[in-house]
Amino acid sequence: MIPSSTRSLAALATAALLAACATPLEPAEPDGPLRKELVWAVTDGAELIKFNAGQPRRVLARVPVTGGVVGDPLVGIDYRVSRGVLFALSARGRLYTLDTTSGRLHAVSSGAPLPLTGRAAGFDFNPAADRIRVIADNGQNLRLHPDTGALAATDPPLAYAPGDARAGHAPQAVAAAYTYHPSNHKLTTNYAIDRAAGTLLMQGSAEGVAPVVSPNTGQLRSVGALGTGPVDDAAFDIADVKNTPLAALRQHGRTRLYLLDLPSGRASLLGTVGDGRPLAGLAIEP
Repeated sequence: MIPSSTRSLAALATAALLAACATPLEPAEPDGPLRKELVWAVTDGAELIKFNAGQPRRVLARVPVTGGVVGDPLVGIDYRVSRGVLFALSARGRLYTLDTTSGRLHAVSSGAPLPLTGRAAGFDFNPAADRIRVIADNGQNLRLHPDTGALAATDPPLAYAPGDARAGHAPQAVAAAYTYHPSNHKLTTNYAIDRAAGTLLMQGSAEGVAPVVSPNTGQLRSVGALGTGPVDDAAFDIADVKNTPLAALRQHGRTRLYLLDLPSGRASLLGTVGDGRPLAGLAIEP
């Protein structure tokens, strides 16, 4: 005879199994068509991953990131396109180059780390000036020298321009990217993403527009809503050849890749990045 307690446990197990079978599974995410852009990203688990922008859930390469300082994670990556070198920035302001084959970080300088104060940062090369723009969710607005790792300038804090729809609101800009002009390398536009507002921004004025407002002023202008609502975090880059803007937006516990429309700010979903875990930075391979 089977004890009543055993029969009860068996019945509970059977009921649980039937309930699990009756629960619909989340449908598998379909792959989109392959795109020209290959993307590198750093995960919150200190891994460097590579994927095609059209199929971001399919990780093509994965390597641990090594050589950094324990307790000082990376907060941004970007290519210095003029030299084809991937750079990385840590939370405490250390600037590195990052070898995509080995995952090894190499410090640009042995000097003191930069004075970063924000909790989330945007990090991108200005191709016209060959300097690095660093912005943060607390309004910090810096320029770095890529050869020395030194602070090139501390610019005025980020703030919405007078007359902007969000004038008077504190921006939470956590991602930055510059455009590439096809015929004049001195022209570029600096974009950013405000995670709290869920909007695409322009830092300074658009290229070729008068009067010229430098990104160094910290003035922000709203371009338009992403269409996602507020996001928890964002990583952002613009391709050097076709000016293709890609953003990894984290929302509802998952990180997804989007194609942005720069004139309107609208984001179009491309797919989940890998397993959807948080990213510390994103860069399009030149």
